[in-house]
Amino acid sequence: MRRPELLLPGVALAVAVVLAALGVMVVTAQESAVLVKFINGSLPVDPASPLWPKPADVPLTSQTLVYPLAPAVENRAVSVSAVYNGTHIAFLLTWKDATQDVAKPGGLDVFPDAVAVQFPVSRAQLPYICMGTVDNPVNIIYWRAGVGVENLVAGAGYGLSPQQREALGLQTTPTSPVELLPDSAQVVQAYAVYKDGAWYVVLVRPLGSVHPLMSSLADDFSAAFATWDGSKGERGGLKATSGWVQFHLERPIFAATQPTQPAPTATQTSATTVTQTYVVETTPAWAWVVIGVLVALLAVVAGLALRRK
Repeated sequence: MRRPELLLPGVALAVAVVLAALGVMVVTAQESAVLVKFINGSLPVDPASPLWPKPADVPLTSQTLVYPLAPAVENRAVSVSAVYNGTHIAFLLTWKDATQDVAKPGGLDVFPDAVAVQFPVSRAQLPYICMGTVDNPVNIIYWRAGVGVENLVAGAGYGLSPQQREALGLQTTPTSPVELLPDSAQVVQAYAVYKDGAWYVVLVRPLGSVHPLMSSLADDFSAAFATWDGSKGERGGLKATSGWVQFHLERPIFAATQPTQPAPTATQTSATTVTQTYVVETTPAWAWVVIGVLVALLAVVAGLALRRK
């Protein structure tokens, strides 16, 4: 007769295998809320403007792929506010940093503080969180202190022929998984302030896409974030990252009796409306098979231990 404790490994393994075979992605949710507030007028570029809605704190986790690894006890986050009008969208990103590390012309001894926002190029499925894949690339806005802002694409380079790359304005041969989009797509503006041990960075870009490898944000979208602390030697893959965060665009409401709505005043827009959303991290299917096998092995060991008692 089979003991109940010996059934657990088979069940766990079967569930993992079935989920992987069906291509089901198990997700984890974290508390976060980002509503992109509509503004009928010019978007704010001053971090202190009262037009910014209440920010959402997005937790960041130090990467675990590139050595040296950050201390496990480190707790980091980036606060995110977002507004849009009929043509553009703006993000206010705020995070604590005890030192102001700014790249200097010709300097080799300073790694600049930095921040990045990553968007899926396609809406069909969320890309792999670590800068996408060949089949599912990501669009990245990358700002570095003392360097400026760049509009990038990651994951697409090695999946395109030289002819396709030329048509997209990219170099004929990719030299990195992360590439600079052509000059015509460098349409992002950045405004940065360092004050009281924190960075305040405003990023403004068109609401729609101006390049096939640039994301359109004209409807609800997802984004992920990363920060670099230059004083800790962070650069490249050494960084702190978030999971995917879902953004909802506030729909403008115009009175039927008024053909146009006057520009809002600071008093009208200082109120903040934030709806609940969530951070979603997708995990590759193969990873769940491995997890299932590990759970099965642990259950077998536990079962054998109980039998000996």
